[in-house]
Amino acid sequence: MRIVVFGGAGVVGSYAVQCLTKMDLFSHIIIADSDETRAKNIAKMNEKIDYIRIDATDDHSLLKSLEHADVAINCIGPFYKFAPRILKAVITKGINYVDVCDDYDITEKLLDDYHMMAQNAGSTCIIGLGASPGLTNMIVAFGAKQLTAVHDVKVFVARGIEEEAGGAIPYHMMHCWLGKIPIYKNGRFEKAQGLVDGEEYATFPDPYGQVPVYYFGHPETVTIPRYIKGVQNVCCKGTFFPKEFREALIRLETLGLISDTPITVQGNSITPLDFTAAYIDVVRKKTIERVKTIPSGGTVMVQVIGDVDGELKTFQYAGISHMREGTGTPVAIGAKMLAEGEIKSPGVFAPEGCIPPEDFVMNFLALEGFGDVWLTTTQKMSGNLD
Repeated sequence: MRIVVFGGAGVVGSYAVQCLTKMDLFSHIIIADSDETRAKNIAKMNEKIDYIRIDATDDHSLLKSLEHADVAINCIGPFYKFAPRILKAVITKGINYVDVCDDYDITEKLLDDYHMMAQNAGSTCIIGLGASPGLTNMIVAFGAKQLTAVHDVKVFVARGIEEEAGGAIPYHMMHCWLGKIPIYKNGRFEKAQGLVDGEEYATFPDPYGQVPVYYFGHPETVTIPRYIKGVQNVCCKGTFFPKEFREALIRLETLGLISDTPITVQGNSITPLDFTAAYIDVVRKKTIERVKTIPSGGTVMVQVIGDVDGELKTFQYAGISHMREGTGTPVAIGAKMLAEGEIKSPGVFAPEGCIPPEDFVMNFLALEGFGDVWLTTTQKMSGNLD
């Protein structure tokens, strides 16, 4: 069986490739990337891996890379720029697809605009199967099946700034963590100010502990109300370690440095957004120099609050991992489940819309190397204590 991994030479994509090599399912793993040097070095790791150079802005290049493929994974961001073109190519070829799209607005567009096209082509396309979104969505679906009714869903994320990240991350950070972002409150969508509004304290596993978190824009907010019936409140809240980095991002936004309107600098046209995307790494390194102790990797916590036959109950998941493992592992599992026929739903879906949550969780726990995971439930005490 042949699988193509768009962006397979990148930080997340290369880990997905690594996961795929551990499975006996795929005989050919094709890295489709523009970075020939990195791709060829990765290909040396395993005889199953091969490489094809692509231009993700060219339809012909994308279609050529998909020849004879059974499944495709997409890890090329920012997704608001590349996901529609890649998804269209995959559907044109009639093959199954899974990505790690973490932009809430493009997620809505892909779900709305490409669903019928994928259905007609017989392609099952899963949007946003990384850590958050992705694993978080599946935990929500898993928790919802333990409840009679779901009232509230909260996704909490905290990330240390020392770990390696891809070139698309600064763009995603400014696109979804700053500005006006969607929240789902009392059964309808509202807007909130990213990284400023909605402060509350979340207690993560050690070494992160209890920290204030704030609204940020991620696809869980817009997809969970589609699939989890009756839910009244859905939000994503998060922060960065150390807190000084969050404060720096807010200052950059206040100064107008996330605008995509070009300005002229010494005769050259540049957008503040492009400047800031490059400058954020300078800010990150200076922050690391000042703050010596920063937790490694990141942490995610999901709360699903509802009831069982009228008795209040909370289902909670917490996990820690580095970004590349946390994002690359779920997308590889999704590709495996598609290839094995465990997911048979032509169309475009968020993970909770088409993946059997119990099967996903079992596949996830069976793949070693992810990190630590905790599951707990809390319910109201009733009756006599013996």
